[in-house]
Amino acid sequence: MFTDLTADSGGVCCLFDTGDGAPEQVRWLNGEPTQETVSGPLFPDRRALVAAWPDPGE
Repeated sequence: MFTDLTADSGGVCCLFDTGDGAPEQVRWLNGEPTQETVSGPLFPDRRALVAAWPDPGE
């Protein structure tokens, strides 16, 4: 449901938060499987996640 809403609004990924205090999980909409989390080694924070995706206006 959340990935559909994200795709419908033009997003490229969404964050899934289980609400149990664990790091948010990244869900890419291009079908690539991922086990990345925000506050993890690849994305230490949300800013790093946003910076990983190219700006479509460039």
